[in-house]
Amino acid sequence: MKITEESMHPQSAPQTPPSDPKPAPQKSELEKLKAMCWKDRLWYIWAYYKVHMALVFVAILILQVVATSLYHSTFSTALYCIIINSYSQEETRFSVMEEDFAQYLNLDKKELITVETAYMTYGDNASELSYANMAKISALVFSKDLDIIIGDKETINHFSSLDGFVDLEKELSPELFALAESRLFYAAAEDGTKKAVAIDISGTSFADRTHLGQEPPLLGIVINTERRDNTDALIRYILAP
Repeated sequence: MKITEESMHPQSAPQTPPSDPKPAPQKSELEKLKAMCWKDRLWYIWAYYKVHMALVFVAILILQVVATSLYHSTFSTALYCIIINSYSQEETRFSVMEEDFAQYLNLDKKELITVETAYMTYGDNASELSYANMAKISALVFSKDLDIIIGDKETINHFSSLDGFVDLEKELSPELFALAESRLFYAAAEDGTKKAVAIDISGTSFADRTHLGQEPPLLGIVINTERRDNTDALIRYILAP
């Protein structure tokens, strides 16, 4: 046998490459959280899930708004009244209209009477708040949502000059006109002619219970109201309780 250098160094067996170590099992999010203290948990949740939380919050908010809108759409307005410049020492009692008068009309729970108060000055004395309230009232009249204004003389004169009220001499039924005739308040319309645009309701039980503070409180029916049955019922409720 021929002796060579290679024969003197036997070939070593081919080496098997080491296998990759098994990866450590991944922990679930719940396991990660369980292993943390409360402070670390809060930090971890905020760091990794704040976007998800914000999206969930927005989705809940949208659902709430939609649900509220759908619920409110099942209600209807039976009467909308704004009481302007009632400078009374006692707080205005909305319940006289919202509850007592509602019961008088035999309304169900989804027929609402809305009453608000506002304070306004006119002409050169008009404030920013007055302009804001005027804009709101104009919008309510334009949308035919407002039915009644109870105000002082300056308020009734102002809106009468804009042709904002029904002419009560022409529009009231004979029955209601007989009740209101001695209490009618006349003011100039846009063309300068005097019209019966409001009813003086001072001294009535309604004015006392509502704590109206105008001197005197004057009630006018908005020119384009679509709820004349209920505006007339309110006059009857006040003058012939």
